[in-house]
Amino acid sequence: MNIIEEYISKVNNIPWISFDENSNSIFYQQNSVDLKNNKRYSKLYKLDLQTNKQLQITTGENDSTPKVSPDGNKVAYITKNKINENITLNSLMVKNFTDGRETQITSNNQTVLTAYDSLGSFNWNADSNLIAFTYRNIHERDNDSEPYVVNRIRYRQDVIGWLGDELNHISIYSLNNGKYISVTNKGGDDTHPVFSNDSKFLAFISDAGETRDTHWREDVHIFNLESAERKRLTTYFNGINSITWDIESKSLLIIGTSDEKEGDGRNSSLYKVNVTTGDVENLNQEEFAYNPQPNLKIINKIVRLSYTHKGISKIVDIDEKGNKTIVYENNSKILQVCDSSNKSFFIENNRESHEVIKVIDKQNNETNNLIVPNSEFYNQRPPSNMNKFEIERTGFTIESRVYLPSNFSDQKKYPLIVDIHGGPHGRFEDQIAINQEIFTNYGYIVLAVNPRGSSSYGSDFGKAVLNDWGGEDYLDIMESINVLSKEKYIDNNKIGLYGYSYGGFMSSWIIGHTDKFKAAVIGAPCINLNSMSGTSDIGIKFGEEQWGGLRYENEDKYKYNSPLTYAKNVKTPSIILVGNRDYRCPIEQAEQYFVTLKRMGNDVQLVRYPGGNHGMLSGSAPNLVIDYWSRTVDFFNKHLI
Repeated sequence: MNIIEEYISKVNNIPWISFDENSNSIFYQQNSVDLKNNKRYSKLYKLDLQTNKQLQITTGENDSTPKVSPDGNKVAYITKNKINENITLNSLMVKNFTDGRETQITSNNQTVLTAYDSLGSFNWNADSNLIAFTYRNIHERDNDSEPYVVNRIRYRQDVIGWLGDELNHISIYSLNNGKYISVTNKGGDDTHPVFSNDSKFLAFISDAGETRDTHWREDVHIFNLESAERKRLTTYFNGINSITWDIESKSLLIIGTSDEKEGDGRNSSLYKVNVTTGDVENLNQEEFAYNPQPNLKIINKIVRLSYTHKGISKIVDIDEKGNKTIVYENNSKILQVCDSSNKSFFIENNRESHEVIKVIDKQNNETNNLIVPNSEFYNQRPPSNMNKFEIERTGFTIESRVYLPSNFSDQKKYPLIVDIHGGPHGRFEDQIAINQEIFTNYGYIVLAVNPRGSSSYGSDFGKAVLNDWGGEDYLDIMESINVLSKEKYIDNNKIGLYGYSYGGFMSSWIIGHTDKFKAAVIGAPCINLNSMSGTSDIGIKFGEEQWGGLRYENEDKYKYNSPLTYAKNVKTPSIILVGNRDYRCPIEQAEQYFVTLKRMGNDVQLVRYPGGNHGMLSGSAPNLVIDYWSRTVDFFNKHLI
């Protein structure tokens, strides 16, 4: 087994935790890969904290998102449910621990879970007798002979695929009588239902509105369970990730964004909303990036959650006046926090052992590891060494992370790979990233720059990239490369570029503006902003926000900021890797770039991955992901070693 196969198959992920105070047990999801069968698995486990005994609680190979009921007697979860050869659904299940009986809550034409959303698809009420869930209706169709009729711009979505005219709905299921209460849909996607503590109301997120096709506005709506009336509470937000009620059900805490110019959830703030008046108070004057929190809960008038500042996560307590107290920081990435009366549990990606479940004892503030699934792997393959440096450019501080091989010696010279994140509002953090570990294990140093536009560095920094893709962000990266290149251990004749999504855009942009680099690996790129505006599933709102307004009024601006415009200058060898079902950065973008470069006689290759969407590196069949990283490393080895 080679290095890449080891990282793909032996590193396990933990994307979800839930805690039951009644049994003093945590429930969690662990993802793994089986190379022999070329499959991905997600399985659900229970860890008894008294006995330290661990057991698998469901039998499915693709079960996810366990949420234990408040009374501890049941667990709700999602399972992959193959209805027939054409349809596989995400079905909502409830398992009763008393008798072991499992009940499917959704029908066989309903699927739970929207793309990228494991944050609030379903939730229990305080009495554990009601469960509210988000679903979308699925209709079987003959894809070979039945035409697709499109009536709206948002008719498909990456990962999900075809949407047509279907919207996300909310339903409430009673475990007492088996009956359903439907929340009337008002012409938008309704998601993230959360019960008030007295179970009289349901708060949820909706993008309903006449112009929903061309905006990302989301607001809080309230459903009265007794009267079955629904009302819109806010008219303020440009994206919402998490909701919770206060103890008295008089206000809501919300993680989201109100910025109409930059609505990326990675730059979310924390808000308090008065349920009676709809008044909104921003509790984030420091401009931290609050992390979406599926288990958001207020205990004793304090909410415990995490935010990220300059690529480092912290767990913080916030009281009802907005005062903040840091309770945990470890130069790491916090993925999820699950709070309770006496303990707090969280998933952390740290620089020692990747993803870990930890616990904080509220009595003495001691922190301990509970589950460290990758300890043996990283004992055998020590993580890279990371350090940082900063530069000052045009009023901003630009921070970079440098990843060195675990056996690094400053007496040697190393080839350099410049890793460019997606977004543009992504960010590099103090964590272990698989691609950077693969690169350093093959003897490369990796430079990861957070140029302007990256999240967690404040509002002005995040918005500085708007309408300027390939401008100052490009210069931030180039100047950071120049600074690192002065180190004696960098071989300046052997520097390559790697980027995916916006990173693919920037890699393409760079080789159209300089011949400094010996190789470029371009993943799922944005190449022609004019065509991407009309072919991407987010081309309208995202494009108009990022690239300078309406396309048909700004075609020259879109062209100016497109890497395709500068393809005639390219001399750098490149390989373009893309999924053929990527609706975010559609394959036509990669095809345009490939054909143009090939026609000019460049050294270029295009690799199309069957069934691959924009998230294929974490969701596609293992053999395809291994092929992706193998081709990437082989290409760098050919041109940089």
